[in-house]
Amino acid sequence: MISPDGLFMRLLSDAGTWDAIFYRSLFAGTTFAMVLLWQHRAQTLNVFFKIGKRGVLAVMALTASNMGFVAAITHTTVANTLVILAIMPLFSAVLGWIILGEKVASRTRWAILAGFFGVVIIFADSLGGGTLTGDVLALLTAILQALTLVLLRVDGERVMVPAFCLSGFLAAAISFGFAEPAGVPMHDIALLVVLGFFIVPTAFLLFFSSVRYIPAAEASLMVLLETVLGPIWVWLVIGEVPTLAAAMGGIVIIGAIAGNSIVALRIKADIAVS
Repeated sequence: MISPDGLFMRLLSDAGTWDAIFYRSLFAGTTFAMVLLWQHRAQTLNVFFKIGKRGVLAVMALTASNMGFVAAITHTTVANTLVILAIMPLFSAVLGWIILGEKVASRTRWAILAGFFGVVIIFADSLGGGTLTGDVLALLTAILQALTLVLLRVDGERVMVPAFCLSGFLAAAISFGFAEPAGVPMHDIALLVVLGFFIVPTAFLLFFSSVRYIPAAEASLMVLLETVLGPIWVWLVIGEVPTLAAAMGGIVIIGAIAGNSIVALRIKADIAVS
């Protein structure tokens, strides 16, 4: 569901970065608000008052990460953005250790080193190429997404949808002062409607709901599909070809995360059998 996100952003004709953030966030926040109204009816407002301090931090981190993603897409290639974002599970491991005291397995430490090596390959290629700003924004977005995951891991489903809803409206409010919503053509608004109302909320809800049924390691493997499919859609539709460095860095990062997740799944399977 989320893999065409980068393509939709590329297909925008006249909407600027702030315009895209405003409409994408506003529509996504509205969808999450409708989900909350359907779930809680008259008690919807009470849900927001119960998110707690960690929930507020999650809202702030999620708001910044969503804004960073749109900005990254507009300042570097889709392939670079998605490949760098793929390192997010490794940042989650580091932040989980710092914030929650979760142990980091030796295999994960090696995966983190390999993942950073992949990012270095991409950054080295971007020096002097005009895409370094977007790459840095993508890296910051990955860190913020990891922070959001760690914060939401503590309080789980109780905070998840309200945090998504509030972050959407907060990002829209922040970007409104810099955007020119009235000047965005209907072609772009139609794309942002599909993206904000349907693609982003559905993908987020499906992913975070999946961890109730499958291990987090297996869920992270599924996320790698976006890293693979996203650049393919952009290449097929508008001919944006990933650089060799992006492909090499992507292979290193995806290999590190996939290898770490597969080993984790095998260990859990062995424990279950024994």
